[in-house]
Amino acid sequence: MRIVFCDDNPAVLKQIRSLVEEFFRGVDHLEPEYAAYESGEAMLAQEGRVDIAFLDVEMPGIDGLQAGAALRKKNPFVTIFIVTGYPDHLDAAMRMRVFRYLSKPINKERLFNNLDEALAQYFLYSREYPIVTADGITVCRAEEIICVEAVQRKVLIHTVDQILISSETMEYWRNALTLPCFYSPHRSF
Repeated sequence: MRIVFCDDNPAVLKQIRSLVEEFFRGVDHLEPEYAAYESGEAMLAQEGRVDIAFLDVEMPGIDGLQAGAALRKKNPFVTIFIVTGYPDHLDAAMRMRVFRYLSKPINKERLFNNLDEALAQYFLYSREYPIVTADGITVCRAEEIICVEAVQRKVLIHTVDQILISSETMEYWRNALTLPCFYSPHRSF
């Protein structure tokens, strides 16, 4: 798991990072990677997947909402927290589908409750499934699998990027995809 922070105020950046690190010290078997940036441009220049982002709205150059939209293009499943002292950006943040809108100064109890929910969502959707095909094994996250269907004695796995022909049976997938985001509306789907 990778968590990024972006705020042009170094004191706020340090505070939010410290609180988030404190929260994750209480989570067994999970040691996230952290990165902090003082501008939207610097954050967007980084490479790699981002799982959770804490973004300030009011920053010089690229603001937090613009940075969040660009980050979501690179990481469609990122969980975005907007951290700001300006309540007038709430509508724009909701249009961007942010996970939470937190007010400065940060309320530790509210932050921790929201991180509990974000972590539950992360574990639900980031679970990985190996898909065995004639060409090898492709690993997909739950959030990338759109549909599994049986067509002419073949099991097709439709993902956001491709369609894979699974070597496993439909019954295997029915038993493997037990997360509450998967449903079997028909014996062939």
